[in-house]
Order: sequence, then C-alpha cells, then structure tokens
Amino acid sequence: MRIAKSGAPWSVILVALKLLTCPLVFAQNRSASTPLAETSAGKLRGETQPGLSVFRGIRYARAPIGNLRFHRAQPVAPWKGIRDALDFAPACPQLVDIDPTENNNSVMDEDCLALNVWTPGVSSANLPVMVFIHGGAFIDGSTRNTWYNGASLARRGKVVVVSLQYRLGAWGFLELAEIGGKEFAESGNLGILDQVAALRWIHENIAAFGGDPQSVTVFGESMGGASLNNLLSMTAAQGLIHKAILESSSAQRVGKSVAQATELARVYMKIAGVTSVAELQKLSMVEMRTAQAKLFDTWFGDSSFGPTWGDIVLPQPALQLWQQGQIPHIPLLLGTNLDEIHFWTQVEDLPIASKPPALLLKQVSSIAGDRAPSIIQTYRASFPDYGEAVVHLATDVLFRLPAIRMAESAARQQPTYMYLFTYRPTSAARDYGAMHSMEIPFVFGVLGQQDVIAVTGRSPGLQKIQDRIQNAWIRFARTGNPNSPGLPPWPRYDETRRATMQLGLDCRVVDDPYSTERGSWTGIPFDGITPSVAQVSALLAENR
Repeated sequence: MRIAKSGAPWSVILVALKLLTCPLVFAQNRSASTPLAETSAGKLRGETQPGLSVFRGIRYARAPIGNLRFHRAQPVAPWKGIRDALDFAPACPQLVDIDPTENNNSVMDEDCLALNVWTPGVSSANLPVMVFIHGGAFIDGSTRNTWYNGASLARRGKVVVVSLQYRLGAWGFLELAEIGGKEFAESGNLGILDQVAALRWIHENIAAFGGDPQSVTVFGESMGGASLNNLLSMTAAQGLIHKAILESSSAQRVGKSVAQATELARVYMKIAGVTSVAELQKLSMVEMRTAQAKLFDTWFGDSSFGPTWGDIVLPQPALQLWQQGQIPHIPLLLGTNLDEIHFWTQVEDLPIASKPPALLLKQVSSIAGDRAPSIIQTYRASFPDYGEAVVHLATDVLFRLPAIRMAESAARQQPTYMYLFTYRPTSAARDYGAMHSMEIPFVFGVLGQQDVIAVTGRSPGLQKIQDRIQNAWIRFARTGNPNSPGLPPWPRYDETRRATMQLGLDCRVVDDPYSTERGSWTGIPFDGITPSVAQVSALLAENR
C-alpha cells in the first residue's frame, strides 16, 4: 500500500495493519477449531467435519515388525508435542490387487495396528461408544474401506464411533508354539489379541474423545462377528464390552485345532523357504505375501488362517462356551441376511448354485449323516428352483443356524434380540439378493456412495430402511434394547416364540421364520467343531 509523504491518516494505517495480520488471525481461528485429544501416550490433532471431530490412524500399538513379529501387540511409546491423526493407517498386509486409490487395501504396511474415531466433540462427556470390527475371512479387509465411514452413525446418534484394524493371515494367525517354543504360545491368535489391545486402549482413552468407557458396544460383521464370538468368550476382554451386535457372524468357517494350525504353519514355512521362527521374522512383507499367495493356491484354500482352538488364548471353541453360558451376561443383538451365499455366487462367481445333486448329498451327509436326504428335500420343497435351494441350505449351515444356536443359548440368561435382513436390490447389475454384507451400508448410512449404489440400487424405500436400522443400532447401543421409532415392537428372542425382526422394505416381526428349514437341523451340533471348517468350506466352494 502506498502512503503519502505528508503522512497517512490513522484509519489507513489501521487498515494496513489488519491486512498484514490477517494470515495470523486466520491461523489462530483454524487452530482454535482444530480438535485436540490427549491420550495416555500423547496429544493428537484431528479434523473438523460438520457436527463432528474425526481422528484417523491412531496407533494403539507399536508396529509388530522385526523381533515383535509373531508376538502380542506392545503399547506405543509416549511422545511429546502434538501428532496429527488425519489420515487412515495402511491396511494390514494381505493379498489384494495393486490399486493406488486412497482407500484401497493395497495401501498396506505392518505398521497397521490403528483405529479411527468419529465423535460429536472431544468436549462431550459420557457418550455411548460403538466399536466396529471389520470382516474379510481373517485374511483381508481394513478400516480404509469407505463403506465403514462412521460419520453418519456418529452424527445421527450422537455417539462415538470407532473402527479398528488387526493383524491378518500369516501375520495374525500362524501357530508357532510347537515350532518356536513357549515364547510364541499366543501366535495362533494374535489377530484376536490385537482386538483386545484395541479395546483396552479404548477403555483407557475414549473419555478424551467424549466417550463413556463404561458404555461400549462392539459390532462386527462376518469374521468381525466371529471375532466378537471369541472376544465374548475370553477373560482378557471381560469388562471391555458392555453390549454386542453380531452381523452375519461366520462362526462355522473359522477355527482349527493346535495340531491343524501347526501343520498349516509348517507348510507355510516350507513354501517361504525358512526353517525357524527367527528366519520368518527376517522375511520382508513382500516375501511373506508371496508365500501366502502360493499357500492359497494349494489344498488349504482361502480359509487357511483364523483362530486356533486349544491354545492358551482360546482353550476351546467359542460356540461351546456360548452353549455352556460362559459369556458375559450383556445385551445381544444378532442376525443374518436372507441370501448370504449370493455374495459368493454373484461377487466371487463361485458356481455354488449349480452344485451337482450327488455332490450336494455327499457334502451334506458329512454333516448330517443319514438325515441328509430329508434335509435336502426340505429345501427343495421350499425353494423349487434348485439353485436357490442350494443357496439357502448353505446360508443356513454357514450363518443362520449358528446364529440361532447362539441366540438360543444366550436368551436363557440375557436380553437377546434377533433380526433377519431381507432387502433385495431391484436395479443392481446382478442378482445380489439380500447377500452377505448387504446390510453394511444401511448400518453406516453411506447409501449415497456410487460404489454402494451399484450394489443396493436406488429403490425409493432405501432411506427408510437406513433410518430404521441406524435408529435400532443406536438405541441398542444406548439402552441395550433396539426398539426405536419406525419399527413395530421388537420382542426379546426365546426358544418358544423365536420372535425375529425382518429388516427390509417391510419391517415386521415374524415368529420362527423359515421354521421348517430350521427344524430340519434339530439335534445336529453347531458348536464350532461340527460342521468343521473343511465341511463348510467344501459346501461353499467345491463343485466337482
């Protein structure tokens, strides 16, 4: 600004000073609106969104690399100053196609033990907390997935939403106790122990984000639900979970004995070209991924990795402890989707619906013995289309029957609510039906995303379904009871009435839905061992 030699009036000088100091003023305003949270290890800087503060990529444990690989997660080292928590952490190592897009799981690293927080405000106090555990067969998945954006749920419910990551595949579930000694006695269940570590971090730190550490609802989908099965059976997690929501828990596709898991570890090490755990710890992430890819091309298939039963972490299958009543007496909400197996027929293109009848009979006989013919006939009578009969039989074996058995056991001692998600897209490119994972975008409220629309379609009733499901999940997180506006009265589940809320375009309570199919399995164990992983995997994939 040019000033006359004779001297500028004070008003001009003041304007000039204001212009010169504007950047400083803006910086001060921006700093004032930046959310800060002080954790036990140090201060974090988040990001402000409309009505929310968001913190991403918060490490709850050190990077499990070098000598820390194959060991229980260790707390992060304290730091001074303020660390940014603005970006998602890399996904944990897994097998995915290389794609550099920001939210793709191919952005991966072993420094992945992290969580994300969406909160109505760090200055809030004692807000209910909802913690999500992602699925992915214990071999893939991450919180980078845009379907898991917690903003809508946190904003609608005025709750604190957290999502967490845990070690997958060989990094999280390689049973090395017999090979490496007692030092590695927990190695077969490190992925589950990571979840415990994350929950403990939440218990100790969530108050700094406005959350109530005494009101934590954990919800998990697919193997995230199976993880929750295990967490509820573990003494290490007791007191960290106050309510639980299990969505399509894949309890029948997980779990190996120590002997089976040890055999798998030996095969993996042979493929990787190593003979000791020390050599395993020196492999690069790429070398471990390559060995895992070769392993999956052999007879183990994609269900190779998962929890180990019989070690010091999980002494016996979680479903057996459920049936013995040895889980915390907390409120439970659980359910499945009507056409779960369509995920594998439509997304992964497995020819399950065209399984030869003779092979179907052989596979069902391995589970049900001489009752197999009558069971198959029950489904053929209910679903005249042979392919649909196979899809629904497999859906029941892998998902619905285990969920019902869990609900039966739990309902004897604690508030238990059952749902059946029934929405079938009308405009999708494929016949997805109410497939596995279809409920996720309704729970998280992300229906407007293009990749979601490609799956759910654009039915005018979708927003109403989303509102009802979100309200029910939020109300359950607040009170332990999912009854909420827009839904008919939702009774507790019991073995007499078997009241089940059907969630879809028409939300209504149905007593004992598909009772004939359910009844055909009476007396056949669903306990985490029967059917075995091999039996259900064959039913899901083998077609020759």
